Amino acid sequence: ISYGTNYDFLLANGPTYVNGSSIYFFPYGDPRYNIKIKLLRVDPHEGLWISVLKAKAGVVIGTHRHYGQAYGYTLKGAWGNLEHPEWVSKQGDLVHETPGSVHTFYTDADHGETEALSFIWGAIEFLGELGNTLGIEDWRSILQKYIDYGEKNNLPIIDVTYPKSKVPDIHFHHQNKKEL
Repeated sequence: ISYGTNYDFLLANGPTYVNGSSIYFFPYGDPRYNIKIKLLRVDPHEGLWISVLKAKAGVVIGTHRHYGQAYGYTLKGAWGNLEHPEWVSKQGDLVHETPGSVHTFYTDADHGETEALSFIWGAIEFLGELGNTLGIEDWRSILQKYIDYGEKNNLPIIDVTYPKSKVPDIHFHHQNKKEL
């Protein structure tokens, strides 16, 4: 029973596949820190973006607030939140961040380069030292950064959105566009 809700967006012709090796990392944030993101999937209906973050050891990424929940799975290296010294997420560990949580992400200096797979629902609000908003990142803005970087560097732009019909105003107009 649907109670008037249209669940057609859930109806796919089977699993969807993302060839991660065909998607490139692009620079993210302050260039001094050499942080990179690989955007694997964007689901505008859920407000979800799935990505791999890559950062060198000893990097601190700005204090931020999660509007929705997030999961981070550590692929290599180690990371944590400055506000939670009781834990450090190492290879194979999973962290759940609750909506409304505010913290400062860092990569552990003793564990080399870090890569973390993230599932983020909703926006992330980056905060200044006084709690003022510096910027807001969500599925749409991160998708635009991916497209802009690909176009600027003449790289193939893979359409990572799903379901496709939910983003009619995003156009993958690059000459090397590929569909998943």
